[in-house]
Amino acid sequence: MTINDAKPQRRLGRPPRGTEGEVTLRILDAATQVFLSESFDAVSIDDIASAACISKKTFYTRFASKGDLFEAFAVRFIEERIQPVEQIDLEKMSTAEALHDIAAGILRTVLCPDVVALQRNVMAEAIRFPELARSLEDFGQSRIAAIVERCLEEGVRRGEIQVKDIRFAASYFVTAMVRGPFHRATIGLERPEFSHVKHDNLKRALDLFLSGCLPR
Repeated sequence: MTINDAKPQRRLGRPPRGTEGEVTLRILDAATQVFLSESFDAVSIDDIASAACISKKTFYTRFASKGDLFEAFAVRFIEERIQPVEQIDLEKMSTAEALHDIAAGILRTVLCPDVVALQRNVMAEAIRFPELARSLEDFGQSRIAAIVERCLEEGVRRGEIQVKDIRFAASYFVTAMVRGPFHRATIGLERPEFSHVKHDNLKRALDLFLSGCLPR
């Protein structure tokens, strides 16, 4: 692996007192480096310790296993990329505009090489670690669905749309707008990018979704 070619410049060992939080962040940064470039099996604790410039003993004072680190890395990775979508000001636009910006923001986030690489790693380990795969799926899904639910609730409050089951509608919205392009990129059928074609497809799918939510 390429990370083994670079020798750490400082001596490995116990970190100085007061730097424990910084060391944990360094381990997570190293995990990002290695897990996005290699498969889960190909990465060893030695690889991570070398990339983080720490000893294996220091690693195990913070994470019980490679699997625990992978989950912590993945949760942080997802959290950082969902935050910009969560910050969309839904109250300053129509429901249609807000749903468009949410879907476009999510697709821009997930249709990039790093996110696709993470998804491929999770899929590859899903059989051996189903609980890990399920928890990461639920974490990402719940955060995205919560954004859509807030938007739909606001649209209903304004009288712009009618939705009887907001939770179901939010889940359906994510499936219709996001899951297809993301899945095709993950299995290599399409490039991991939010192209003009994907944007046009999003707008058509959004029009179809909204047509089923118009007040009657």
